[in-house]
Amino acid sequence: MAAFFGIEEINAQGFIDKSIVCLPRSPDGKADLHSTVSAIKNEDIVFIKHGIPRANLHIKAVGVVRSDYPTGSGADICLPVEWVWQGEKVLENFDEELSLCGNALYEEHNILVQREIIDLLPARYRLPQEW
Repeated sequence: MAAFFGIEEINAQGFIDKSIVCLPRSPDGKADLHSTVSAIKNEDIVFIKHGIPRANLHIKAVGVVRSDYPTGSGADICLPVEWVWQGEKVLENFDEELSLCGNALYEEHNILVQREIIDLLPARYRLPQEW
């Protein structure tokens, strides 16, 4: 099973146009490679979201990481992503406070959110029904 990583919309400018996701920087400006982002691998699922704590979560885009190896994008460290869904999916009342809503990039553990994201994926990324 792939890991799910959420990206706050304000930190995702240009990711869709460039088919990438860039790793966030620490407060001192260095690439933050040793936090949860170091775990992002080929075929993991990333999604761009906007959330209002204790209210709702707006999923704006869903993508699949295409390589474990970074691609060049100026001074940033970025991974290639195939953005497979774009739109506006609103999740309301999913029984969890969005405690990580302000983080630039985080690993999503909420199974309800993961299921909603899986439902947005094209059929070729889903497990066969017999599973």
